[in-house]
Amino acid sequence: MEVFIDKSFDSKSIPKYNLNLKIGEDFFIAGATKSKQDLHIAIAENGFKSELKDGFQIGTFIESLKKCPVKISKKYNQVSISIANTYFAIVPKALFQKENLKSYIELNAKVANIVEYRFQILEKEGIVVCFALPKELSDWINQIFPKAKITHEISVVIQSVLRDFHSLSESKVVLNIHKGHFDLMFLNKGKLEFVNSFPFSEKEDLLYFVLFTLEQLNLDPHEIEVFLLGEIKKGSEQHQLLFQYIKNIHFGSRNKNIKIANGLNEIPNHYFYSVFNQPLCV
Repeated sequence: MEVFIDKSFDSKSIPKYNLNLKIGEDFFIAGATKSKQDLHIAIAENGFKSELKDGFQIGTFIESLKKCPVKISKKYNQVSISIANTYFAIVPKALFQKENLKSYIELNAKVANIVEYRFQILEKEGIVVCFALPKELSDWINQIFPKAKITHEISVVIQSVLRDFHSLSESKVVLNIHKGHFDLMFLNKGKLEFVNSFPFSEKEDLLYFVLFTLEQLNLDPHEIEVFLLGEIKKGSEQHQLLFQYIKNIHFGSRNKNIKIANGLNEIPNHYFYSVFNQPLCV
């Protein structure tokens, strides 16, 4: 568990805070912001796993939430939730048909569990993000946070990356690392030309999928600029292995307009990228 909590955080003042939850297959990240100031004052990451069966485990998820230092409560002023999994598909808005929602997702990912299908239109980008979330998780959200704003994590990343890494003269690749999977985006002179997510368990898997995708996109790993975001640490084995094969690799940073309290200053600028951006993109 990674926990960063500012001394100003007060569990008795939760009605004055907003809650930002990022929920993955076997992990979650909870963040709290002061509603009026849009100031991030607490963030905690924790994993949950059951050896009984594969797929999302609602029971272990709920038990893990109970232990979270960032208290999970119905009393928050506003709640935003992003779903971080690989069960999604990106469709041009002009081609999107709601009745084909399930088919779009199943063409891009094998959906094993009982799920609920949703979509989000990104007007500015001209695309529709179609995604699936476990039915048990959807039921829990409807029961605990019926007014929560729900999005897919890839929607947050796309909107944030296009804002923060926009360039009309340069092309770049952005990797957003999660626990168990990562997103890869290719921006060609300011336009999003490719986005996908890949599962990985070992650092070698991460490297393989990155190099394979660069090859498919006809991008030279010795030439293209690559930026790292999300839950990857400087000097980690993942970072060192990528650095061996990609010449121009850098860590990205969160937008300067995102305000964080002093107690969160130790968090690296690239870390928790999507969680910090989530309130701006739902």
